[in-house]
Amino acid sequence: MMKETLFEIIRNCHFNISIYTAEIFERRCQEEIIRSDEDKSSFVYLEFDFKTIKDMLKTDEQNETFWEIFLESLTKNSRGSDIIGFLENNSGLGMLLLDSKLEGWNRVRGRIEQIAMRREFGAISVILPHAVRPIVYPACIQDENATTAKTGT
Repeated sequence: MMKETLFEIIRNCHFNISIYTAEIFERRCQEEIIRSDEDKSSFVYLEFDFKTIKDMLKTDEQNETFWEIFLESLTKNSRGSDIIGFLENNSGLGMLLLDSKLEGWNRVRGRIEQIAMRREFGAISVILPHAVRPIVYPACIQDENATTAKTGT
């Protein structure tokens, strides 16, 4: 259902956005891990779960407004290297911010918040910190290895 809603928003607002299928997005994530390891670079992985976001909002209208703001933010000053795709079972959207660290997420979040402020959509200040957890690769692996070494598990 959300998949169709997103495509309708893209069509109605004339956004120039491509969203990979879940299978292709998963493959791109795997390719990016390999590329990042070879190049000693990093990237940020983000998930926007449809159900989590919808549950945080009061109405379907607010849910649609969130996704309009999100998609508009992708069209404003977006880097061509950022990748967006559906998650498994079309349960949400995933995003890869290539050659980025946490400041990549801060840049995207700032654009989303700026558009939300202009549209007087205050709910964004609750959604982004609680529904989106950026994962920086390879730092997430290094952090996990450090924790394992400390705890011995």
